[in-house]
Amino acid sequence: MAFIYRISFQQRVWIGFIFVVTVAVAATGLLSYRIAANISETNAYKLSQDTLNKTSQALDEKLGKVRTSIFSMIMNPDYQKAVGFNSSSSQEANYYTYLSSMQDVYVQLRTIEPMIVSALVATPKGNYYQITQAVKPQYSFYGTDLHQRIMAQTGKHREAWVEGHEDAIFEGGKRVITFLTEGILNDVSREVFVAANLKEEELKGFVSTNLNWSEGSYFLVNQQGLDVFQPDADAGFTQKLKANPLFIQALQQQDGFFEYEADHQGYMINYTRLKVAGDWTLFSVLPKSQLFAQLEGLKWTILTIIISCLLIGFVVAKLMTSFLMKPLLNLQYVMHKVEHNDWSMRFQSDYADEITQVGFRFNRMLDEINRLFQEVSVAEKEKHISEMKALQAQIAPHFLYNTLNTIYWKSQLDQSEAVQKMVLALSKLFQLGLNKGQELTTLKNELQHVEHYLMIQQECYEHLFDYFIELDEGVDVQQTMVKIIIQPLVENAILHGFKNRNEGGEIKITVRQSERSLFLIVEDNGEGMAVYAPDAQRESNANSSGFALYNIQRRLELHYGSEALIKVESELGAFTRITLRIPRRFDEPHYGGNP
Repeated sequence: MAFIYRISFQQRVWIGFIFVVTVAVAATGLLSYRIAANISETNAYKLSQDTLNKTSQALDEKLGKVRTSIFSMIMNPDYQKAVGFNSSSSQEANYYTYLSSMQDVYVQLRTIEPMIVSALVATPKGNYYQITQAVKPQYSFYGTDLHQRIMAQTGKHREAWVEGHEDAIFEGGKRVITFLTEGILNDVSREVFVAANLKEEELKGFVSTNLNWSEGSYFLVNQQGLDVFQPDADAGFTQKLKANPLFIQALQQQDGFFEYEADHQGYMINYTRLKVAGDWTLFSVLPKSQLFAQLEGLKWTILTIIISCLLIGFVVAKLMTSFLMKPLLNLQYVMHKVEHNDWSMRFQSDYADEITQVGFRFNRMLDEINRLFQEVSVAEKEKHISEMKALQAQIAPHFLYNTLNTIYWKSQLDQSEAVQKMVLALSKLFQLGLNKGQELTTLKNELQHVEHYLMIQQECYEHLFDYFIELDEGVDVQQTMVKIIIQPLVENAILHGFKNRNEGGEIKITVRQSERSLFLIVEDNGEGMAVYAPDAQRESNANSSGFALYNIQRRLELHYGSEALIKVESELGAFTRITLRIPRRFDEPHYGGNP
């Protein structure tokens, strides 16, 4: 128990409270389960027997209805004429007349009780049946097993129920259950018999529907233990059960139950004797696992309640300790959020203790920090804007000076057509460069801008260079980008790459795109240059190639951050290739069309 002294007070409260709750809830739960289990077992036995009794009553009612329907047919005048009771006409001479009149009787019989699938009236002069059903050729009821079965009965009026068998009267070989009775309800003649067939499968389904057991089974037997219904495929269990002495004893009783065990599983066997078919007994077989399924659910319910009570106890214990430490826990939570850069969090408390005062001072500190952050953010934003404008301003004067100087000399040489062409190109150049004051332009406008620039420079440096602009298939010319980033690279190629030649220069501009990036490649066959080092070129003069590259790199960094890339490849005396990679921004508005 030494560990109790090494844990916190909050943990000791938890352990003590949970121990008390566990003992109390477990004892209550176990006692409740034992009481409920005894009640559930008693109810399960009673419910299973009641269900079997109700099914037996329903089956008795169904068989009684069949019996009553046959007796109603016997009382029919057409029937009585046909069998020769209370008639002076010759039965044999008028057989076909009576057979015809009996058709309506059979239709009424099957309407009253649809479960009767066929019926035969056997008389010494001939058989009466529904002519839509085919009787087996040369069939005679007398002397058959059915005749012997009815003749074996005793009493004033003989009748019998015959277990499921293949129909011996009508064609088709269907399995039926037959009700046999004498065809006249007095002692005038005992040679007329009625055999009514019920479809075995329908009667069996009727019993199954009333029992409505998913896991249990049933069977119906006569006094000799023979099955009334055709046994199922798993009849081996039933055969073993029939050999049990308790089963044999049950055949001599009206109703009851007994327990039976097979294959390490217990079963509850209920039985009850029918009243209409007095020598038939209905047995039901229910696994105890299903019979006491409620107990399994009850066990899990009580266990769930116990666990829930323990969880509630744990929560209550935590709430008790949290109530005492709430101000400190709140302050700890706020500090944790601020540590993860959630500067909107503030300490709140309804208490007036020392911890609350510390929390309010912490709030004032956060307010002051947020104010300083906002000031720094605004200053940094203004700095970026100013630097962007300064960088753009550094581009325009340099190019304008060179262009105006060229226009001046061409006008001096009376090259008015070239001057007009350059002035128009310069106008378009500035129109695209100004871009209505927007920093972003479209790829289309940017390429038009550099093309106007190249046209001007070709007028300035005749025969010095040719240029080519290539776009890969599928390039979106309306995607946005920072303006005036290709022109400085072209300017470098002309002023520095071709400074020692008079002709043969080539400038190639290639545009490619991937799913996330746009690639702008400017390549020339000029002098080449040393490795580009932007930090070293920061103080270079405006005519150096390094300044233009630094200028472009800085502008890309200000707008795209680390997502932009500038790559320089060069070989002295051979070529220079500059690749710009800028991210494609799908959430930025397009500045398409002419500015």
